[in-house]
Amino acid sequence: MTGGNIIQLKSGKKGIVRPGHPWLFRPQLPKVLAGIKAGSIVTVLDAKGNFLGRGYYNPKSYITIRLLTFIDEEIDKDFFVKKIGESAEKRKSLLSATNAYRVIFSEADSLPGLILDIYNDTAVFQVLTLGMDKLKTIAIDAVRAILRPKYIYEKDSSPFRKLEGLKDISMWWGETGKGIVEISEGKVKFLVDIEKGHKTGFYLDQRKSRLGLEGFCKDKTVLDLFCYTGGFSVSAAVFGAKGVTGVDIKEEWLALARENASLNGISQKAEFIKGDAFSILKDILNSGRKFDIIILDPPSFLKTRESLASASKGYKELNTLAMKTLTDGGTLVTFSCSHNMPNAGFSEILKKSAIDAGKKITILKRCHQAEDHPIIKAIPQTEYLKGYFLKVDNA
Repeated sequence: MTGGNIIQLKSGKKGIVRPGHPWLFRPQLPKVLAGIKAGSIVTVLDAKGNFLGRGYYNPKSYITIRLLTFIDEEIDKDFFVKKIGESAEKRKSLLSATNAYRVIFSEADSLPGLILDIYNDTAVFQVLTLGMDKLKTIAIDAVRAILRPKYIYEKDSSPFRKLEGLKDISMWWGETGKGIVEISEGKVKFLVDIEKGHKTGFYLDQRKSRLGLEGFCKDKTVLDLFCYTGGFSVSAAVFGAKGVTGVDIKEEWLALARENASLNGISQKAEFIKGDAFSILKDILNSGRKFDIIILDPPSFLKTRESLASASKGYKELNTLAMKTLTDGGTLVTFSCSHNMPNAGFSEILKKSAIDAGKKITILKRCHQAEDHPIIKAIPQTEYLKGYFLKVDNA
C-alpha cells in the first residue's frame, strides 16, 4: 500500500512544517487536489520536491494529512507489525506492576488516530480518524500477531470521529469477550467496564498518581471527587485510609466503584455518593466537616483554547473550595487533563486558590501522565495531564 498519490506543499511561509510533527493543515496544501480519495495514503513532498513523509489524507478535516512515517516505506501490515512491536517493547517494564496498559497512544507512537489498550486478556481499541479507519483491518491483524489477546473490542465513540465524517461503532472482533474485565495495579484490583465505561473503560493515564497515594493515606480520611469507578478511592483505602468518600454524577459508575471496593475487601471503609461535585463540596464545607486528603480529578473543563478563561474560573473555584475543606496540613491531590491548560497556567490557578482560601501550599509531588502515554516534545499535544500533591496549611 504505497503512497501513489503525491502532494507537494506550498512554498513560502504557508508550507513550513514543524520538525517531527505529523500534522499538515489545509492552508499548507494546494487548493486543488483532484482525484485523491478521502482516507487515501499519500506521499508528501516539501516545497522543493524533497520527500517529507507518508500518511493519510482527509479533505474534510482541517488537519488534512496525518503522517505515519518520515521515511520512504510501505504502509502495510509489516509496517503495523513493526510499529506495534516497538511500542509493546517500550511498555514491557510495566508488566511487573500491572496487566492493564496503553500500547498505542496515537501520535506519540507514530500511529495517529489509533488508541490501543490492554486489559488483562482483552485488547480495546479506538479509531479516531478516517485514514486510520481505512487501515484498521491490517492494524488489528498486526495486534493479533504481536500481542495475541484472547479478545479484541472496538469502542469507537468519540466526538473526534464526527469531525472526520465517521459514525460511532462498538463491536467485538472475532470471539465475544467479557464486558467487564478484572485487572490488577500493584496491590489493587479493579473491574473495568470496557463496553459501557468512559473512553476504553479505565483511566490508565493516572496509574502513577494512584500508586503515588501509598505513603500518604494511612489512617487518613479521603474525599475523592469525580471518582468515576473508584480508581483513587479504592487505592486510598487499600493503602490504609480509615475512611473514603467517592463522589460522581453517574450511578452506574458508582455501582462499579462499590464492586471494586468489595473486590479489595475495603467496603466497610468506603462510601460512594451520587451528585454534582461542586454542590457536594460546598455542602461539606458548609457542614464544617473536614478531610485529610481531597482528590480532584475532574473531566476537562477546557475543550478549546477559547474557553481558557471560563475553564480557569471553574478550576479555581473547585480548588479553593477543596483547600477550605481540608484539615490544617492536609493534602490536596489535584489535576487538569487538558492540553490547552498550560502547566504554568494551572500552577497560577492553584496559587490564586490558596490566596482566596487563606492557605499556604507546598508542593509534595508533581504528577504527569503514566509512562504508557509518552510525551513527545516535537508534538506538544501529547502532553496533557498535569497535577500536584500539595500540603495545605493555614496561612
